[in-house]
Amino acid sequence: MISEPPEPGHVYYRLFCSLRGQAGGPGSRFLTAGGTTCKHCGHFLARDRTSCPWAAKTCLQNNLAGSGHFCANEGMYSKPPLRLRRLVVQALRATSVNHLADLINAANADAGTGCRVTRQLVTNLRNTPQTISLTWDHLVAFHTYFKESGASLQHLPILETRGVFEALGDKQRLVYMYGARSRPEEQRTDNSHWDTRAHVELVRQASLTSRPLEFNAQDVLWRSPVDPATLGSEPWHRILAEDQASAVSLGSPLSALSSEIMLASMFDVKAFEPPHVMARRLPFYFVWLHRVAADFRSAFGLTADALRAKHPDLARRVQRNATTAVFLGEAVLESPTKGHEWTMYGVIAAQRRTTGNVWLVVAGLHGPATFGAATVVKDITDELPWSSKGPSKVLWVPVKVRVRAGKAKPTDGDIREVIDAEFDGKPRIWPDEG
Repeated sequence: MISEPPEPGHVYYRLFCSLRGQAGGPGSRFLTAGGTTCKHCGHFLARDRTSCPWAAKTCLQNNLAGSGHFCANEGMYSKPPLRLRRLVVQALRATSVNHLADLINAANADAGTGCRVTRQLVTNLRNTPQTISLTWDHLVAFHTYFKESGASLQHLPILETRGVFEALGDKQRLVYMYGARSRPEEQRTDNSHWDTRAHVELVRQASLTSRPLEFNAQDVLWRSPVDPATLGSEPWHRILAEDQASAVSLGSPLSALSSEIMLASMFDVKAFEPPHVMARRLPFYFVWLHRVAADFRSAFGLTADALRAKHPDLARRVQRNATTAVFLGEAVLESPTKGHEWTMYGVIAAQRRTTGNVWLVVAGLHGPATFGAATVVKDITDELPWSSKGPSKVLWVPVKVRVRAGKAKPTDGDIREVIDAEFDGKPRIWPDEG
């Protein structure tokens, strides 16, 4: 009995394909164990699988009907999804096909457009969008109805981008930025090996989009205190000020000053301004290692002094360099400074800029969390918001990363290793609709 699907080219591959749909055949386990079939490629995903075993490339959009999982048979080379289909599918979660068609036609009757849709068209758009023909009247009818909920077809592209990487490639020039320490007496610049690993991982993921991209990298020299007025002459800052290329900053604001500049612009606060002097509350804050960050000023950093009034116990542990943390709203997610196996936290945040380029910040509380967060950027399948006026809303998601460390030998460097990483909740939009 074949318990797992053989790889393409295996001697049993053709046999498996021919028998997979037959009751009792070697492929039937995937059909009877709660598996779901991908409408696009015909392969199926078992209940315990999160990726399709039939191909190497990762697809971020072929949503297996109703399952929330995605098939790997069609990668980023497949056709971009039709936005109108998603709007219809979302609307049908709350009503029937017949009622939705009636609502669309009623909205057009009230608006006097003279445009209509049929129930069969709505059904086909949901089930077999690749077979339908849409007329101008159809598009006007859908637009007239959906614009009442803010989804105007006049302001949104007809085809969607998938996740972050397709959007990053729209400008074709992609600049990576990461923190660096200068050692002028030795004529060298040092980077964190975690940031280097994160950079390699993101370049690998971006290369799967099949678009020709021009990659560049910029060191962001660290200093504290920071005088924002002196940053304007640095190459990385000029790239951000021009706001034409897509940019990725690796590391938290304590690690990379570019992350502070980008996050402050995204979340509409003043860079390097401590949170306690701001009226606007942000969705997340970092509590860094006290001996390193006690005097570092960041809009996204909380010190022991800032914590003392509301979180005195946490403030004492931070002051003793016994813990670090990330605040997510009112939740406090601590990460100890020592241990054998523990959890670190980070944040991924992305935004479309005014000229269509994209800013992405991958910020871990510590280096391993930055690398761990980088490995799951590809798992963001939500489309980046669009805006016809200025930068878009921010798509962001917290990440939790399991880290393990053994006993270091005298010749070892950083012995921490990332075990796995995952989203800590679903991606969300800031500011939220509320």
